Amino acid sequence: MIGFCALGFLVFSLKRSRRSFLLLLLLLLLLNRFLQVMAMLQSHSRQSLNSFNCALGEYRSSDLCCKLCPAGMFVQEPCTIPHTQGRCETCPPGSFSRSANDLNSCIPCSTCTKEQEMVADCSATSDRVCQCQTGHYYYDPEVPEFCCPCTTCPQGIPALQECNPTNDTVCRQSASSKTDSRDRVFLPISLLLGICLMLLSAVS
Repeated sequence: MIGFCALGFLVFSLKRSRRSFLLLLLLLLLLNRFLQVMAMLQSHSRQSLNSFNCALGEYRSSDLCCKLCPAGMFVQEPCTIPHTQGRCETCPPGSFSRSANDLNSCIPCSTCTKEQEMVADCSATSDRVCQCQTGHYYYDPEVPEFCCPCTTCPQGIPALQECNPTNDTVCRQSASSKTDSRDRVFLPISLLLGICLMLLSAVS
């Protein structure tokens, strides 16, 4: 709105000069044409971007949409014809790819630590599976590489649950341990009640 007011003022100032008025009109026409061209370019750009949205099961390589390589393989060379598959190669030993992909190389297989044992070996389509060796368990399931030795129950105390790769041994509580546990709970409560009684006696 301010631009049109300024333009109107300029036209009013130059109305006595026909040549200047024609020059201003020409500039306005050129400006209008420029804006139209810019709008067309933006629309064409959006259409171009949309045209490069590849279909499901495809990936974009330069200006082409190529089909993904299957699981157990990787992309050695992308396609040269749209919507076709490039050259796929099988994952070399010690690497894998679980699903259809556009990887430039396969994923290296995991390695079992010295506290672990292998449950399933690595293949072209799956990673190596490891678990804690017998006598060890995962201290933290979020950190499967860290295995701890299993707990041994005290002599005469049976195990409710034997140790396994995902859980430590669970020992049955003895009568003395149950008594100790109750004492640890009731002792603070007894002290707190004693302090309250003392305070009430002092106030009375």
